[in-house]
Amino acid sequence: MNKIIIFLSSVGYLGYIKHAPGTFGSLAGLLLWIFFMPDKTAVQFFSLIVIFAVSIILSSLAENIYKIKDDQRIIVDEVAGMWFSLALLPKSFLFYVLGFLLFRLFDVKKPWIIKSSQELKNGFGVTIDDVLAGLFVNCILQIVNLILLNN
Repeated sequence: MNKIIIFLSSVGYLGYIKHAPGTFGSLAGLLLWIFFMPDKTAVQFFSLIVIFAVSIILSSLAENIYKIKDDQRIIVDEVAGMWFSLALLPKSFLFYVLGFLLFRLFDVKKPWIIKSSQELKNGFGVTIDDVLAGLFVNCILQIVNLILLNN
């Protein structure tokens, strides 16, 4: 069972890449979104709930295995964050690139509430900072989308 948890929480062992595993997790999240997420609002909402819950559970279980809080090998939370970044936006190269870059910026810099949220316990603390970063990014991209639609 531990091998399955490690495999899933590290997103197919991408979390074991020595340099920038979070970036690879974000890229995996982006690619999963591009290739598998339909443009249907209900499906996207359901998928966000599922990835949020799965990330919390897997992150908690993986922390228990690694015995390290928010171990860098746990990157399923980056997938969740990327999905929240891209939800309900047009499927376009522009939003994919901006979403990825802004998410990485918010995830690395962790402004305000994002930084303090990761102090929460277990997998919730591991996941919530990425989801909040994704929500911040999504708000920015929704504004960009409105500006582009009005021009």
